[in-house]
Amino acid sequence: MSNRKVLVIASAGGHLTQALCACDHVDDIVLVTTHVLVNDDKIKKIYKMWSTQKNVFIHFVNIFYALYVLVKERPRAVFSTGGPIVLPFALVCKFLPIRFVYLDTLSRVVELSNTGKMIHKYKLYDEFMSQWEAVANQYSVGYAGKTFDLEGHVNKVITPLSSPEQPLVLVITGTNSYPFPRLIAAMAKLDIYHDPNVRWFIQTGGFEVDVKPANGEIVDMVTKDKMDALVQESSLVISHCGVGSINHMLIYQKKVIFVPRLQRFGEFSDDHQLQIAKELNNPNMAVVYPDELLPVYPVAELIAMPRYDQTIDITNHAFSAVIDKKLFVEQREDSYG
Repeated sequence: MSNRKVLVIASAGGHLTQALCACDHVDDIVLVTTHVLVNDDKIKKIYKMWSTQKNVFIHFVNIFYALYVLVKERPRAVFSTGGPIVLPFALVCKFLPIRFVYLDTLSRVVELSNTGKMIHKYKLYDEFMSQWEAVANQYSVGYAGKTFDLEGHVNKVITPLSSPEQPLVLVITGTNSYPFPRLIAAMAKLDIYHDPNVRWFIQTGGFEVDVKPANGEIVDMVTKDKMDALVQESSLVISHCGVGSINHMLIYQKKVIFVPRLQRFGEFSDDHQLQIAKELNNPNMAVVYPDELLPVYPVAELIAMPRYDQTIDITNHAFSAVIDKKLFVEQREDSYG
């Protein structure tokens, strides 16, 4: 088998995290995503695609872009964990001799994602899987488990870093363009937000922060390498409840407060973060629901919180092996080969 190139289509953030876990056995990846933030030896090339999150007309432009990428790269298979950017690729693959494998995102606990529903409805796939058995049964699609250990059962003892002189609180709001002022307002009620002895690093995705911390830095986006360094350095993380952030906190065994984005506040297009939040069962993770206040931590307690510069492996390698087999089954007779 000469061609083992896989074209991975995944929006930046949780979709991409899951895609890379699922394709853990794949060594030749060409990536199409919305933000070029990741650096991985398996990824040989990255194409940046326009986000369709708030402009559906971009889909039509992206159809031609999808055709261009597919013809140029000639992958053996296309794999995606969703995000609207995959729809043009799914459509074009229907008319080209390229295998298309779709895995619906882990964050959709009770039903398929909107993207998944469209791909399923119009049968724009060769293989379709859900990461929740009940959802898989409901839609009569495949199920083989989850891309990573959501419960954190593989937690192990690692020697912590020495305590910092000034603790860092890292705030993560994700890569989407929806504002999250409710989170900023909640943090502004904390005494440590106004304490110059506590450092803050706030990643916003692009919205304006009206009330700024006494000692902090505010940025739109950071690279994967930079985020890794920040997670290691931080004593506490306050985050939206995205799958990418959940994965990141688990691999660093991080103390984290999750605040799910909610549709009714205009923080996202649905309440999938609330669904996934209810499935979390790790002692390092706390979830703050609407009308609840953020937990209060004195500076001394922040300083004493354990920090690690080593990761644990939570990838579901058995699941990756299943995906590998589905990607590299016998090709259609008219395939590129």
